[in-house]
Amino acid sequence: MWRDSYSPLYGWLLIVGVIIFGAYLLWDFGLFSKLFKEDITHLSSIIIALFCAVTIYLGLAAWQLSRQSAYAFHSVLHSKGWAYDHLMLLQLQREEGRSESESLLARLVERVHRGHTSGWFFSDILMRLGLIGTVIGFVLMLSTVYQLKDNDIQALQQLLGTMGSGMQVALYTTLSGLGSAMLVTLQCQWLDRCADNLLSQIIKLGIEAPKNASIK
Repeated sequence: MWRDSYSPLYGWLLIVGVIIFGAYLLWDFGLFSKLFKEDITHLSSIIIALFCAVTIYLGLAAWQLSRQSAYAFHSVLHSKGWAYDHLMLLQLQREEGRSESESLLARLVERVHRGHTSGWFFSDILMRLGLIGTVIGFVLMLSTVYQLKDNDIQALQQLLGTMGSGMQVALYTTLSGLGSAMLVTLQCQWLDRCADNLLSQIIKLGIEAPKNASIK
């Protein structure tokens, strides 16, 4: 039971482990050095730094979900647990003769999902940063087209160099943004699933209301 209760954290650690292994392979092939060196806008570096910060944030959310799952999946309810708080409010409603309100359930849903909901927002931000880098890259690539003069070999060489630099910016930022957004989405999807399992368990406790459960 203890191991199952901490499955949100274990799953997140597994995902992060795969990400770190993939990052090591990319570093070994020299992709990161090219990324930081040839992206003159430094948007790729910003995207990767933001991705690392969001991953740590989601790790804290996974730890919080694991702790609350441990509280809810054991027969002893902890006073700091979301399950304890929800059952106390539910019991208060029943003692006052009121029916179970949807607002109480909505409060529980918001509380359980609050820790990692922002991850979806940051996933969208990462994707949009990648698309912004794509636009900037194409602007850089096409900016010198109008400066080309007829039979000017030197200007043509400069044009090709600028176009290559702009294309690198477009491709690197797109790769960084879409890849980071996909990995953040994967983590958020896992935490959503774990949060739904925790919600189901708390709702089940509220329906059954076991008399043998002790509260500390």
